[in-house]
Amino acid sequence: MRLFAFTIFAVITAVTAVSVCHGEPASDRGAAASGHTLVGQLLLPRGSGSRGVEVVATFTETGSAPRKKWILFDEEGRFADTFRGRLTRMVVSTGLRTQLHSIEAEDLPEINQTGQVDVGVIDLRDRLIRHRLILRVAEGASQGDVRVAMFFGLPHVGPSGEPVSLGSRQFPPVALGSEMEWLLPLKAQSLYFLVERPVGPALEPEWRGGYQRLFGPFTSSNLPTELTMD
Repeated sequence: MRLFAFTIFAVITAVTAVSVCHGEPASDRGAAASGHTLVGQLLLPRGSGSRGVEVVATFTETGSAPRKKWILFDEEGRFADTFRGRLTRMVVSTGLRTQLHSIEAEDLPEINQTGQVDVGVIDLRDRLIRHRLILRVAEGASQGDVRVAMFFGLPHVGPSGEPVSLGSRQFPPVALGSEMEWLLPLKAQSLYFLVERPVGPALEPEWRGGYQRLFGPFTSSNLPTELTMD
């Protein structure tokens, strides 16, 4: 029994030694396991929440098509998001299409010693205005939660003409009757609001296939202060 245990211990020790001597360096293995982190901060007009401002990063990995990822930021505008692959582009926009700031691959900072790509502070305060909007419920319609997205230009449709689906990561539910605030370019044109109701019971809402209503187009000169949802 002791001979058997010693033999197993010797084999494990030998395999471990081979993997350390001939595998990846320890630092490379750690980087591959944890990835790198995109960090930065947005300076927005005073208020709370993203209010229609989006940070979208594009990444590439060997053998895979480029992929986009929505980067969430906190109440102070700070973001820190871990990623794998190579960061090739970062865009800040409002209304999902109106680009406010972009950093292309050749202008992105190098990965620093702590594994971060730090894009620094991006000040957008002089490029945006605040607009408040109340979501009303139509007479006879039920209360409940909705998702709301702001678009400049008509929302995209799928290959078969299906409507866009609003994901919870970018568009958290809000209660009908709530006041919302949006950040708009100084001269807004072709502005639409898409409001989406789920189907199913309130405790288990199903958003895909729910009812959607599109409001607009609006400009900065005729923006509504209320929207009424059926």
